[in-house]
Amino acid sequence: MRVPLALTAKNEERAIGACLESVLEAVRVAETRLPIRFDVQVVCDDCTDRTAEVARSFARVRTVESHGGIVEAQRAAVREAPFLVFSDADIRVEPGTLEAMCGAMLEEPRLQVAVPQKSPLPPSRRTLLAEALHAYNRTDGFQTPRRWFNGRFFAIRRWQIPTLEELRPRLESMARDGFYNFHAGMKIDDIYLSRKAAIEHGPGAIREVAGGRIWFRPPETFEGMYRTYRRMRMEIERLNLLFPETADAHARWGVRGIDRKALRRASGRDRRLWRVFQMALGLCRARYRAERFYYRHLSRTPCPAWEPVVESKLPIFGASGSRA
Repeated sequence: MRVPLALTAKNEERAIGACLESVLEAVRVAETRLPIRFDVQVVCDDCTDRTAEVARSFARVRTVESHGGIVEAQRAAVREAPFLVFSDADIRVEPGTLEAMCGAMLEEPRLQVAVPQKSPLPPSRRTLLAEALHAYNRTDGFQTPRRWFNGRFFAIRRWQIPTLEELRPRLESMARDGFYNFHAGMKIDDIYLSRKAAIEHGPGAIREVAGGRIWFRPPETFEGMYRTYRRMRMEIERLNLLFPETADAHARWGVRGIDRKALRRASGRDRRLWRVFQMALGLCRARYRAERFYYRHLSRTPCPAWEPVVESKLPIFGASGSRA
């Protein structure tokens, strides 16, 4: 059985070397223990740095070019297969992760999406906000669980996101909007795919599997935090307006509340860092509302969207090179 494994990359020359090293080790482990052979490729999304050069230095990795963002990068990698695996290019994958994810997909045909557990790397900045953001990701924000998945690393049985042409019947009835920019098409993968899988197959079709883990760099600055928040909040609102029939699924399975019991059991330090995070989150919400109002009602230019979170692109575990 052949399974496509695609890393989507946008100017990741500093992180992709270590990422590919870890992914290829996970590939080796999975291929030893499962009846699967992976086709590994890096999809370069309008890269202007050495991402492709670094990727090509690895054996059995091929590179392709794409244009238009992560959704189009993933589309470029889609082909007929029992399931597909997608990865960001700025994470670190533990060796047993692919085996755990793909083993679950092989054993349970009704499972539509499998994801690993995830952990944040220690912050590289020694600031109170960096520590608070790390603690938030380490503790999952003391939030209740939800049946949604994060798109950093996942296996999916059927990847299907509408093209801009397929969206045109919906867009015809929608006015141009300088903030949401509906006419640019789909911009984020995991929120839409989570809704689609839950609606079509039930929330149990998405599962976090044990036995694997990825490491990632969360935001460490207020600007990085805000860009992450804006991207998520904007896409949720865009989808609610583009696909109102999916809003109820998001409200039922994609929204989390505060786990008060877990928060009370936490250490005093973690509770203090959580409060720092909440204050910063309040500022993000206020800035988002102001920016949304400005670009929808006052500005003559559209809102710049999907700006990178610069600190997430730092070398992983200090490694930024490549190994053939």
